[in-house]
Amino acid sequence: MPHPSRRGPARRWTALACALALAACGGRPAAPAATPPPVSVPTAIAPMDLGGQRVLILPVQASAGLSFNRERITTEIVTALTGRDTRTQWIAPERLRHLLRQSPTLAGDPAGLPPGPWMVDGVRRIGGPLADVVRRYMALTEARLVVIPRSATMVTDSTGSRLRLNASVVDARSGMIVWFGEADGRAAEAEDPALITSAAASLAARMVVPDSR
Repeated sequence: MPHPSRRGPARRWTALACALALAACGGRPAAPAATPPPVSVPTAIAPMDLGGQRVLILPVQASAGLSFNRERITTEIVTALTGRDTRTQWIAPERLRHLLRQSPTLAGDPAGLPPGPWMVDGVRRIGGPLADVVRRYMALTEARLVVIPRSATMVTDSTGSRLRLNASVVDARSGMIVWFGEADGRAAEAEDPALITSAAASLAARMVVPDSR
């Protein structure tokens, strides 16, 4: 017959083992569902006063997760910029393409710029093939500043899906990136044109100061 002083600890160990076995068989509560990470807040430096200069707008260079093509997005960006700042002499991609058709060996289509680190925020100067292409565009259009819409991407958080536009403005003569930033439109359905129009208006507001009309 076991000694009473040894029976208590033995029973406690048995109970603990049973509890652990029960937990291993599904007795523990279900872990909460993982929540998606928050979407980063769009950033941009201060808007510019272009002072009536000639400014070339290039097509959107990349897109992801969209039902709209890049040309449609580019058109909305042109509309938003020209509507916000009527003093600036904006040159749309169609005008540049018209000039390129007259000099087909000068430079390639502006919708496919050479890739490089300029696609990342914080890079302050372009170089290499891209700088050469941009200078050729400047020679054709006499526009020293060039707007490069770098990307159009769908972002989703708890409030819905929206379009994020990312862009740079380059001094074609020096290669300096004089403005960079991104802007989100309002949440909307995937096929809703408001995805594009609201994002383009937001980008224009971040990029240039409005007319004093």
